[in-house]
Amino acid sequence: MSDLHEAERPLELEIPDGVPEAREAVEMIRAWVADGSLMVTLNGEAFGDQLRDWGRLLAQIGHHVARASALNGQMSESESLAEIRKGIDAMLPIHEPSLSGKVRRRITH
Repeated sequence: MSDLHEAERPLELEIPDGVPEAREAVEMIRAWVADGSLMVTLNGEAFGDQLRDWGRLLAQIGHHVARASALNGQMSESESLAEIRKGIDAMLPIHEPSLSGKVRRRITH
């Protein structure tokens, strides 16, 4: 094992229950904050031209975040969703962050 302390390693989340046993499973998105910057890898071809499905996925992620906030005692799910909506509204209509992108191969484990 290396000399890195556990705290120095990137925090990687566990694969959700049910995924390892699933007959079919596709990772859709992975997001990190590294040195204060958002880093995202996504499966850009997963929905083809059905971009509305990305909206549904992001909304479902918002519901998961709101539930986690409520379970952690931070605020109710409805209050959390309202805050999430404020964040989305603040970023989508006018803010265009400088993004870079490239197509990379998928990795099979």
